[in-house]
Parts: sequence; C-alpha cells; structure tokens
Amino acid sequence: MTTYNTPQETGGDRSGEQTLHTLISRLSDPDKGVRAEAMHGLVRIGEPAVPSCIALLRDDEWRVRYRAAEALGFIGDGEAYAPLTAALGDEKDHVRYMAAKGLGLLGDPRAVECLQGMQRDENEFVRRSAARSLGKIGGADALRALRSALEDEADGGVREVIIAALRDAGEGEI
Repeated sequence: MTTYNTPQETGGDRSGEQTLHTLISRLSDPDKGVRAEAMHGLVRIGEPAVPSCIALLRDDEWRVRYRAAEALGFIGDGEAYAPLTAALGDEKDHVRYMAAKGLGLLGDPRAVECLQGMQRDENEFVRRSAARSLGKIGGADALRALRSALEDEADGGVREVIIAALRDAGEGEI
C-alpha cells in the first residue's frame, strides 16, 4: 500500500496540494482497489480534504461520488452534514447508500429525519445503511424511526438490520 503525506506532514506546502490532487485523480481509476486506497489517503489527510470531497459529490462519475461520500463520513467533519444529506437524493443507489452510512458516522441527530425517509428507498442496501446509521445515532427520534421502519419493511434481510439497529440505539431485546 502506498503512503501519502498529509498537508500537515508537509507543512501545508505545494507537495501537500499535489498529494491531494493525486488522490482525487485516483478516485477515477478503473481499479476498485486504487479507488479505495485513494479514499483512505483522503481520510488520512482529514479536514483539509473536506472541501475537495464535498466538491466531488457533484462529480459526473458515480464511483467518485461514492468514494467522496465515504471519505466524508470517515473524516467526520461536521461541514459534511449538509452535502451528505443532499447526496441522499443521488440518482445512483451506491451513492445514497454511502451518504446514509456517512451520516451515521457523523452521528448528527439532525440526520434522523432524512434517514427515516431513506427507509422507503427502492434499494434494500440503502434501507439497510439508513437503519444502521439510525442505530448509531440513537436517541428517541431514531428509535421511533426504526420502529416505524420495522412495521413497514417487508424484506427479511432489511428487517434483521433494523432489529440490530434498534438494539444499537438502546432498545434492548426485541
């Protein structure tokens, strides 16, 4: 695995900018492993990569948007809340899935309402991701959202994830 210097390690100089540019360009690589490695590099850079990752949520290529949403979730910067919420409306289910996951990683209770709406997404993996995120966020609103989702969900696999999320959110035995 290649290691990249963060802007902090390079003193924020030009080489740090080049590193960020290199990682961003690798998000378009045809190789899934290269894209994953680039995303992890952005996470290691941390906060200085957030504006670039937010901009990448508007990229034409869904794989880039997917990895940008993933990086924003792992970086955990609150500035990513609104862009990740907007990405829940992406045309590509992979991006919606990762935006829901990212919101769970941020742990911001404001995301509960948006994530509750994602429990009606056509894609079962998006619904699973939204449920897991609701479980991570926890609180009374998340519990209500998960209980409601459990009542409405027909897919057995998604129901299992919702039950686990209810436990994670503090519901106890179900």
